[in-house]
Amino acid sequence: MIKIDKIQLHNFRFFIDEEEHNSFELDGQNMLVYGENGSGKSSLYKAFELLAKPIVSDEEFEKSVNIFKQDDSYLEFEFDNNETLRIDSDHLSLEDDYPFVEKLSITKPILDYKHLLNVSYSQNSQREEKNLFAFFKKILEEYPIGENEKKLKDLEDEEHFEHFERIIQEELFDDINLFLEKFQQNFKITSISLSVFGKAYLQIEYFNKDISDYRFHLFLNEARLSALAISVYFAIIKKQFTLLGENSLKVLVLDDLLISLDMNNRLNLIDILKSEFSDFQIFFFTHDKGFFEILKEKMSWKSYELYVDNEGEFEKPYIKKSLNYFESAKKHFDEYDYPACANYLRKEVERLKKIKEKQEMSINQDEKIFKKIKKMLLSPDFMSDSDRVKSKLIGFKKGLEEQSDSNVEIDLKDIKSITDRILNPQSHDDTSKPLYKKELEEAIEIIGRVRENI
Repeated sequence: MIKIDKIQLHNFRFFIDEEEHNSFELDGQNMLVYGENGSGKSSLYKAFELLAKPIVSDEEFEKSVNIFKQDDSYLEFEFDNNETLRIDSDHLSLEDDYPFVEKLSITKPILDYKHLLNVSYSQNSQREEKNLFAFFKKILEEYPIGENEKKLKDLEDEEHFEHFERIIQEELFDDINLFLEKFQQNFKITSISLSVFGKAYLQIEYFNKDISDYRFHLFLNEARLSALAISVYFAIIKKQFTLLGENSLKVLVLDDLLISLDMNNRLNLIDILKSEFSDFQIFFFTHDKGFFEILKEKMSWKSYELYVDNEGEFEKPYIKKSLNYFESAKKHFDEYDYPACANYLRKEVERLKKIKEKQEMSINQDEKIFKKIKKMLLSPDFMSDSDRVKSKLIGFKKGLEEQSDSNVEIDLKDIKSITDRILNPQSHDDTSKPLYKKELEEAIEIIGRVRENI
């Protein structure tokens, strides 16, 4: 799998020609970006939209040039296979040297909240059924057919519909429901009704009850509609990547998907990214600072914050590297600010302790669930009331899924001794105990090992 090491937006939209304010160093890692309104987050998202196009029109690129810095506007992507791709007015189409990038036009792994509306919102009368035929036709047009490099859009009439129906019913249907199950929203798709006359309707089951019309967009609340839309897109993106082989740029770009998600669904989304897209390079953009801080600790990222710098003649982005507690501790250690290093290490230890406590609670909760299962199995009603048994089993399953993996062992004994001996005294201005560089190095090493096991 090929990854992006660096992105530069030179005089592109809101970004200018100063490298410290137009470049992002990634080193192949996931990227998390918080951006206040008007700070350049949408410009960064636009850069990925252009990257995913085999050909960019002159007009589209011209609209992306910074109006205050019109000379030498370009996008540059550096990859970990030592290739560099530049998009500028003289290079608007992919050359043969970039087949690993060209595949992005097939998978379309770039998603914002407006895309979700294609599934969840109806422009017609609210009384009408939601027809998804045009949506499926558009998003699947580049879907590969066979091994002769044919795509779905190359087929016509009956042959096109046969493959169109096969892809949706046989290759995507089950995967969409698997993603829906991970969102834990108590509904699933029971059928996708397709017609050669341009019809594609979803029918759903809600809390084990069939909803007998195709107006799911009126029945489901906003959070469930968003979960449905994300599940459809994620299933398509994952399936198409499996058909393209490993030698491709495997990215997932998500911009402001949190707008219509409640906190429970947001946390479910994180779990899905960790479990289903661990082999992708994920780019996650948000304007929600609070959730940005949560995300920063939930996964491994290169994190950035974008702000509007209005000190000069015109506004420009201010890019700030956003460090977690452990990264901040190492930064202060390298700068010989040992008290600050100790303070951030203490904060990281407190965070790790909370994780350990949650895991211990998880073990106790698992034991309670297994006791309930045993009691249910021994109940005389077990065989006679299958619906009630099924409902209980679903509840037990969700309870187990919500628990942390109790097989992950975190030994905090060494950390506790370091906390008592080094970190807390320094953080509380206790000058009677000197802080030594060697002891901080030891603390950083031990805490680093613990982090790797979480």
